[in-house]
Amino acid sequence: MMRQDAKSLALFRAIHAKLLMAGDQSPYLRAALTWAAKFSKERPEDIWLAEWVNLLGAALQTYAGLDALHTLMLSNDQHAIDMRSSSPFPGVLTVKERTRVLREFEEQWHDGRAA
Repeated sequence: MMRQDAKSLALFRAIHAKLLMAGDQSPYLRAALTWAAKFSKERPEDIWLAEWVNLLGAALQTYAGLDALHTLMLSNDQHAIDMRSSSPFPGVLTVKERTRVLREFEEQWHDGRAA
């Protein structure tokens, strides 16, 4: 896995953990859906944003949709890597949380433990 892809996965793992700890994930998912829908309209060429809109909408409606979202968030397959390149979750992690994740990632990457 390339460095940028591994870093994105580390951030998504942290986002995933925060969603699970929240209990009620719907406020985060609705915010992500609003963000993705807005930018999907502004950037119709970004096919990943359009897919996020569909995936987040399904996650808010059914457990199967939520499971599919969580699976994609943690997957190492190429499709998931591509999807993470247009993340709809910019506000889930605080600056402090994001900084912690990125510092941990840097340590792990340099030690050969990342991914």
